[in-house]
Amino acid sequence: MLYIKKPSVYSVFDELIYKILNEGDDVETEFGEPTKEIRNTIIEITNPNLKKVPEKYPLGKKAVDDYINHLLYGSKNEFSYDYHQRLFKYPYKDEEINQIEYIINKLNQQKNSRRALAITWNPKIDIEVSKDERGSVPCLQYIQFLIRNNNLYMTVLFRSNDAFLAFPANALGLIELGHLVAKKTNTKFKSYLHHAVSMHIYIERDKDMLKKSGFL
Repeated sequence: MLYIKKPSVYSVFDELIYKILNEGDDVETEFGEPTKEIRNTIIEITNPNLKKVPEKYPLGKKAVDDYINHLLYGSKNEFSYDYHQRLFKYPYKDEEINQIEYIINKLNQQKNSRRALAITWNPKIDIEVSKDERGSVPCLQYIQFLIRNNNLYMTVLFRSNDAFLAFPANALGLIELGHLVAKKTNTKFKSYLHHAVSMHIYIERDKDMLKKSGFL
């Protein structure tokens, strides 16, 4: 288990990558890819207003901006899942459920609610997709918001998270979602907590980029 508490994603990134490379377990994925992994990595961002992209993040600011745009407003690309769809238009029978709208309404009705949450996993879809060797299913699983003393606290859970290529965009994108909820609930966005059950780095696949970024 790893716990890192820092003001920003920017200040977390280098420590996270070095910790996984130096202390992570060697784990081969179900697809035969070598990784370094730390189970149950918890990252607490104490100042979500700090949105600078880590300098060593190989995909850069554009990738983060694109991720934020797709998360909040949707994408024209077609995947077996889409976070915007699962959060804003969750498929259930013949319905589409806007879970973010529910969260905002719930918190505005009951400031101390523990029920302001959203899920992305859809068993009807994702169990079947998982049977395909390369089927793509959501890594982000769960989001919950709490308001305490007019401060907004956001917690997210990932079943699996690529620390090197995905974490910065994931975290900064979800933090932007947190700012949206804070604005709609007239609260101060106080803390973002990011929990990844499997936080990992693809050692062989990303070796060249890891070297170029100065991690190897």
